[in-house]
Amino acid sequence: MDMEEKGRFIEESGAVLIGHFVFKSRKHHGNLYIDKEQFPEIGARKLVELIQHVGANALASGLDFGNIRKIGIIGPAYGATPFVLPLAAYFEEQRPDIHFFPARTEQAFDEEGRSYHVLPDKLRSRYQNGVFIILEDIVNDGTTIRETEELFRTRANARIIAALCFADRGPQTAESLNVEQYYPYFARKMERHDIREGSCPQCQAGEPITLQPGKGKEWVAMFGQPPYPEDKDFSSFWEGQSF
Repeated sequence: MDMEEKGRFIEESGAVLIGHFVFKSRKHHGNLYIDKEQFPEIGARKLVELIQHVGANALASGLDFGNIRKIGIIGPAYGATPFVLPLAAYFEEQRPDIHFFPARTEQAFDEEGRSYHVLPDKLRSRYQNGVFIILEDIVNDGTTIRETEELFRTRANARIIAALCFADRGPQTAESLNVEQYYPYFARKMERHDIREGSCPQCQAGEPITLQPGKGKEWVAMFGQPPYPEDKDFSSFWEGQSF
């Protein structure tokens, strides 16, 4: 299946948005955004079929389970959580010698309202010393995968053998995500501008920040709408963030 066919589900769901977006990393702006909340609009049966294609693509690309006989599929809170059960079922059909089960993180908030991932207390002992695969919906900067990998490794002494996703707009790699294997179903580099490296062209042109999705609402609350002075310091927007 070529990239055009793989990307068709994005078009069908209406998930591709055009505007002036502030991404989750808080350090990047861009003119395109893939809104994962639109995925269910393609219909339940097509969505399950898509998840199966994500698994099939990973297997065809070389996903190696090794000699492991029990593997959890992690849905980071809360985006990919509904997607892990169909993937676990698909993998179990392909490899009935391995027990696959759904796993998850939860989202917590610090005193300033910034979100971060935690392991549910009631599930921590179940995840201890386990082996897992992370399933994400959309990967931009890879912060969710990296945070989830670190969380399971440091809090549960667990091993992440792979990460999968519907779409990677980075593109990211296994090395950049700190995982052993990485298999995006659809990967396409989209325009992003790193605010740390200079003023965003859209900001310079005075294009209004899109408030949602992404972090546009928070950005505008701090800085207002563009244009901004050339020497404007935006570092307060990402300093102290937990990823």
